[in-house]
Amino acid sequence: MVAKPSDAVLNGLKGKGFRLTKVRYALVDFILNQSGHWTIQELTERVQKKIPTVGQATVYRTVGLLHAQGALTESHFGGGIAHYEVSPQEHHDHLKCLDCGHIVEFENDQIEKLQEKVAKSLGFKLKDHRMELFGACQREFCKNKKLS
Repeated sequence: MVAKPSDAVLNGLKGKGFRLTKVRYALVDFILNQSGHWTIQELTERVQKKIPTVGQATVYRTVGLLHAQGALTESHFGGGIAHYEVSPQEHHDHLKCLDCGHIVEFENDQIEKLQEKVAKSLGFKLKDHRMELFGACQREFCKNKKLS
């Protein structure tokens, strides 16, 4: 079953003055059911295949509002263009291929514990963090994979 936008998200949008027409509701629903990581340009192309009447400015504005609501998470992966994902229920970190842009999410309890230990040893109580690792993936169809 596909999840529908939560009442909290919809009420938050209405509270920001966002008129929730049927088309905009469909847009919010579409965005919140995306998987993986995507740029606004990629999202706009997907949206316009499903909801052709939605313009790029509406997509940008809606993503901004959903991000402000906490429904979307923004990452810049080394200072690059913003990528978004539906805010995860559980924390995870990212690994990005510098050759083809492939992004992998991962969780590692040992890394999490080490980060807590380091923060504590330096006199900090860790509240949040973001870890992004960069490398060259070894996938067969990576566009710049080095052949050996």
